[in-house]
Amino acid sequence: MNIVCATDNDFVQHCTIMLTSLLMNNRNCVIYLLTESLTFKNIRIIKEQVEALGGEFCLCKVDACIIKKLPMPIDSNLSHISRATYYRLLIPEILPSEVDKVLYLDCDIIINGSLLNLWNIDMTGYALAAVPQIGSGHEAERLGYPIKFGYFNAGVNVINMEYWRKNAISKALIDYAVRNFNNIKYHDQDVLNAVLYNKTYHLLPMWNMTSLMYSYFLNRRGDRKNGVIINDYKVEKDNVKRYLNNPIVVHYTSKPKPWQKGCIHPFSYLYYRYALKTNEYSYLKEEAVCVKEWHKFLYCLRCHLSFVKQLMVHTDKTRL
Repeated sequence: MNIVCATDNDFVQHCTIMLTSLLMNNRNCVIYLLTESLTFKNIRIIKEQVEALGGEFCLCKVDACIIKKLPMPIDSNLSHISRATYYRLLIPEILPSEVDKVLYLDCDIIINGSLLNLWNIDMTGYALAAVPQIGSGHEAERLGYPIKFGYFNAGVNVINMEYWRKNAISKALIDYAVRNFNNIKYHDQDVLNAVLYNKTYHLLPMWNMTSLMYSYFLNRRGDRKNGVIINDYKVEKDNVKRYLNNPIVVHYTSKPKPWQKGCIHPFSYLYYRYALKTNEYSYLKEEAVCVKEWHKFLYCLRCHLSFVKQLMVHTDKTRL
């Protein structure tokens, strides 16, 4: 499997732990790490961890001049995002020409099983494979394409490199980002959805179990148009239930994340389990149980208040 991830110096810890979880559950992986200016020390940390677990490590430098002109999020909930998130838009231009397919993984992810079935999906005629974000169809209208295509999370992607190169997809993505600078909210995820909405193979949630899958309101979520549900995501929700207690890919999309104070994600412990298997971060400890229980109580309280608000305010957007 050809695996691509991207990091800067601030996210090396999480990148290393993600790759540890990947390589402990998958073999024959070539890791392509995209970066602008990682320090020698941080390159060594990741490289030694990858090679210790049987992976092949390849460092790929990104031209910072291209990335710097792209919009960054202003939402405080997205403050953890850096320019590194845009690197994936350039993957076919950076990687060797003989690489015709890659699996892109965000660094705030834990791989808790085999990705072989994901890797082997048929990408003929598709530029990308991704998991739809349940109940986020309203984002499509913000970006200017039909709501029926929905909106996917871009944290886990199978990328058809041959398709991208043949159709100059990287250029189209960069051009869109520059032209629509003021309309972009979720950085490269918005760009990928806006350009590839009708060239994306929709995966089931088992391949990208985001924090949303464990939210209070999942069963109530759906794509609405003028107050009417036009997509209830029944198949996707059934799949979530199947893997809820034994996820293959855990994606910590919401703050606080496991390494931040107040995280209540039911699988935050997986982050620390795999940290223990690293050479550099085995000292990390999870918050005390009593602290986590207190934050769970506060979360439940906020959810109940939000539920009351939803009964009073009618909108096509699911409120969380």
